[in-house]
Amino acid sequence: MKPIACPSCGETNLVPGSMQSTGTLHFRPVGVKFMTFHTADIAITGQMCRSCGLIVMRGDLEKLQLVQSIPGTQEKSCPTPPGR
Repeated sequence: MKPIACPSCGETNLVPGSMQSTGTLHFRPVGVKFMTFHTADIAITGQMCRSCGLIVMRGDLEKLQLVQSIPGTQEKSCPTPPGR
């Protein structure tokens, strides 16, 4: 995988890591039911720029596609995310 450049300063010296809290930090797509055969939680990985400290996060695309492709996992209405 080719190294990505920091969107803030342009440097490519990024350190890989994971996002943590008292539990595991996940992304949950809006409009997907919480519990299905698979949970709707999508793991997040990250990289931190050694030059400016910006943290870049990335979600698991395969899990997103899996969760969104399962019949019955989409809620009927998709609420507007906070801040919009």
